[in-house]
Amino acid sequence: MTEPSGRSLRLSPTQLKNADIALAKFGSKSDLAAELKMSRTTINKFFKGEPVQRKQFLGICKKLKLKWQPDDEQVQEKGKPPNSLSDPPLESLKDDIDALVQQLRSRFHDDIQRLHGTMPLWGVDRWVPLGDLFVDVNILEKLSSSHRSEYDDLSQDFMNNPSARGLDRIGLGKEQERVSGLEVLAKNTNLMVVGKPGSGKTTYLQRGVTECNAGNLQAHRIPVLIRLRDFVRDGREVFYALKPYLEKCWQLSDTETLLKQGRAMLLLDGLDEVTGENGKNITEEIKKFARDYPQVQVIVTCRTQSFTGEMDWKSLNFEFVEVADFNEGQARSFSEHWFKTVMGNELVGMARAGKFLEQLFLESNKPILELAITPILLSLTCVVFHSNEKFYSKRSKLYEEGLELLLERWDQSREIERDEIYRDLSVERKLDLLSYLAVKKFEQAQYVLFEQTEIEGYIAEFLGIGQRDSRVVLKAMEAQHGLLIERSQKVWSFSHLTFQEYLVAKWFCRHTPWHKLVKYLPDKPWQQVFLLIADITQDADSLLLQMKQAIDKDLIDLEGELYELFKWLNTIADSYKFLINLDNKNTSSVIPNVSAIRIFYFELFFSIPGDKYNFLPRRCYPIAICIEPHLMSFSKFKSDDLLANCIYIARGLMEKYHRTNAMALLSNLSRFRGKIIDRLRDLMPESERGKILCELPPNPWWKKNGDEWIRELKVVMNISYAWEFNKEQKDFLQSYYYCNTLLIRCLRESVVVSNDVKKEIEDILLLPIAEIEKRKHEKAE
Repeated sequence: MTEPSGRSLRLSPTQLKNADIALAKFGSKSDLAAELKMSRTTINKFFKGEPVQRKQFLGICKKLKLKWQPDDEQVQEKGKPPNSLSDPPLESLKDDIDALVQQLRSRFHDDIQRLHGTMPLWGVDRWVPLGDLFVDVNILEKLSSSHRSEYDDLSQDFMNNPSARGLDRIGLGKEQERVSGLEVLAKNTNLMVVGKPGSGKTTYLQRGVTECNAGNLQAHRIPVLIRLRDFVRDGREVFYALKPYLEKCWQLSDTETLLKQGRAMLLLDGLDEVTGENGKNITEEIKKFARDYPQVQVIVTCRTQSFTGEMDWKSLNFEFVEVADFNEGQARSFSEHWFKTVMGNELVGMARAGKFLEQLFLESNKPILELAITPILLSLTCVVFHSNEKFYSKRSKLYEEGLELLLERWDQSREIERDEIYRDLSVERKLDLLSYLAVKKFEQAQYVLFEQTEIEGYIAEFLGIGQRDSRVVLKAMEAQHGLLIERSQKVWSFSHLTFQEYLVAKWFCRHTPWHKLVKYLPDKPWQQVFLLIADITQDADSLLLQMKQAIDKDLIDLEGELYELFKWLNTIADSYKFLINLDNKNTSSVIPNVSAIRIFYFELFFSIPGDKYNFLPRRCYPIAICIEPHLMSFSKFKSDDLLANCIYIARGLMEKYHRTNAMALLSNLSRFRGKIIDRLRDLMPESERGKILCELPPNPWWKKNGDEWIRELKVVMNISYAWEFNKEQKDFLQSYYYCNTLLIRCLRESVVVSNDVKKEIEDILLLPIAEIEKRKHEKAE
């Protein structure tokens, strides 16, 4: 093409590669245009291989130090590539590409580190270097939703081990081997990385791009991380095509050779965050790009585990992997990093982290630990502990904040907008829907797993929509907050049993009368629900009284030995109260609660399974120590001096419980137990004391008189009653004991229960029904 000022020249495709290399050394196209005082249009035409006026063409070549041979000048004929620049020999092509890659890596190194080298520290409004907080994620190389286990098999798997509250192992048999996330990236394959909201997918990609940027991973590639929600906006001008988008990012006129040679690592974050037509177009573009450039490593993250055209992805060499929940070691490491970063001092941070972890791994905090298995929820737990140096006294407050975070604040903080039916529901309406689903399943014998048609039916029922729309809502719920996840193909559950229990508790507090709740008292899966309701409700008096009434109904038809047991418990408790009152008439010592004595004796003689004493009010401990547990079996006797033994136990507990109570106990024991010990000592020769019970084999005196001595001891202690119960009676006692234990825990959990109701319930614990009715009648008068 002829220009007014003379001939025009242009670059051939091969020569364009040399020009790109030269530009990478020089800077950007804008810099070049400014230096030469040329328009950006002229510069762009040069790098696209379009004709440029000869004078301008030669000026650009000179500035870029491109070799020019005058005898190669020629007028460009239409469609004919020029030879004005010498084409490089084929053997040098690889070296040229290597040089270009390193030039681009060098040019963008600082930008990549600035954009992706920090991460937000959730809850404290601070950005920190990625290396300060990152814990390498583990990858499961088989998705949970890819399993094809039958619903009945999964249900049986859970029911066989319901005490293992974590649901992620359902149906998986042997635990999958975890693989380091960075190891997976080094495998040089395309990846579809799925995971729960806040599981660390974005941070994982950030670590991948910065490791590549530092030369520690795929150093022969140019790393590019694109947040797809930004691509919806920024990629519009290139019609959502990845190749021209990369040309724009790299400021190269021709990226074809780099891509064909696989010299890029493309990380695409948040496929679930682009929806509607944009989402469909971008999904198709990613697939097209992977087909056109199979040597480029493409990594995509997505919340959901269910994909349309999954086989299409796999045909493009995409492996589906899942970000695993934190194991204990990772949870500890993350917590230590978090507190060191927030405290700004390694020693202080490690000390605070130690206190946090000690509390987190207590058995009583198991439901909290169950939540703290993803970075976002573990961060929330750290924030709460950092603010208070303890967890909330009301556990429900932590669960409420966790749900609010996942339902609303997490997407808002990342400026993610959804466009499904589900998005138009208010947070309150979403919580009601989730609570409805939680309670519909929890009221069933198998209370965890939904079949897909079942859960879709509940959604349709609650929202008044069709089955097809309910399927859209279900997928939207999985994508937005991950509180519902697909455990196996077409088998769903809540992400955490703790959240399901909390949502059930919320439903009963809002929608259901207490008499429909108390029928579940004996069912152990409902234990946390009752405790959470006691924590949440403002109507605790009514709830606790109805729980007590439901428990007492079981006593109405008692007869025979079971009835005599409850009479005996009442008699022995009253007798101890009389003795201690008599002994304490001139002191200010604490008087044990009579119901505590009944509880202690009930537990002492029937060995109900469970962690002894941990459910009792604190005032139960003095009498529990006073009544020496070793009397249950004289084979456990360590000394004949019962007084010394009791005092030894009390001293051992002084550090654990209030010192004043322990000192009062020692004073009580010294007087009250002295009377019993004196009587027992009269039955044993002084010469035999202190050595008889620890001597093996038993000495002659003990062999002859030991049984009588023990019998006398039991008479003095009123523990000589011989109880014999059949299996049905023992089952009743265990269930009755469990319900009363739960009632006491609910009494302690509630902060709004009135003192009158608390005293009324405590005073009639473990009484025979006749005595309960008698006291109610006396109170009514």
